[in-house]
Amino acid sequence: MSETQSPIILVHGIFGFNQLTLGGLKVTDYFRLIPDALRRDGHVVPEPPQLNPAGSVAERAQDLKNYLQDANRGDVFQKQVHIIAHSMGGLDSRFMISKLGMADRVLSLTTIGTPHHGSPIADIVVSGVDPILNEFMEHLGVDVQAVRDLTTDAGRRFNDEVPDADNVRYFSIGGRFTPARILGTPQGLLGLTQAVIGKTEQDNDGVVSVASATMGRLPWTPLDAWETNHFRMINWGANLVPTPLELADSSIVEKYRTLANQITAIT
Repeated sequence: MSETQSPIILVHGIFGFNQLTLGGLKVTDYFRLIPDALRRDGHVVPEPPQLNPAGSVAERAQDLKNYLQDANRGDVFQKQVHIIAHSMGGLDSRFMISKLGMADRVLSLTTIGTPHHGSPIADIVVSGVDPILNEFMEHLGVDVQAVRDLTTDAGRRFNDEVPDADNVRYFSIGGRFTPARILGTPQGLLGLTQAVIGKTEQDNDGVVSVASATMGRLPWTPLDAWETNHFRMINWGANLVPTPLELADSSIVEKYRTLANQITAIT
């Protein structure tokens, strides 16, 4: 492992965590199995940051800045970093880079399933126009107040007000899947939301459309979409709890291994 190697920082999304522990022992990571896999490849991957799970983008961006500026974390944080962020974490990272004076600390930002242009699911939840969907989102533990920064209106404002940094390399990845249907009814935890988004934005991961997750403007480089849903993007199960087949499937981990090698090679 090179002493000069730039660390890879993994940033979680809304209602996320860095890792779950029990009795002081790690049970799992938000990016399930991914940090250890990247470390085995020789990448420097510090313990991921813990951002305010239900905070605003501005609050979570400040948490991320505090994490990167924490002198107690050692020499590794004196270097520039690569950020790989899932979902809302991509917006937090963009805000931190542009608005909190951290552009000189970041070599690259790669967003995975980030609602850069907002999500119609957030629109519906905030407006309260669909009681069935709202009940479904509450079942998932989603606080209506916490998704206001993820609406399509908020996305338009964000992209107008948060410019990209000239010296940072930006990459974006979207996801898409087609849920199974029984008698025309979409199945699975994200089946309903996939169908709702699909009516107006076509391909999506059940939370964010490919169109919203993909940034087409310079200096962004859109990468190929992943054929998976929003939960599976971080190596959890398609219905959150991994099935035995998903536990044995290493394809998502392999995607992160390939991605890590790509971003560290070209930046």
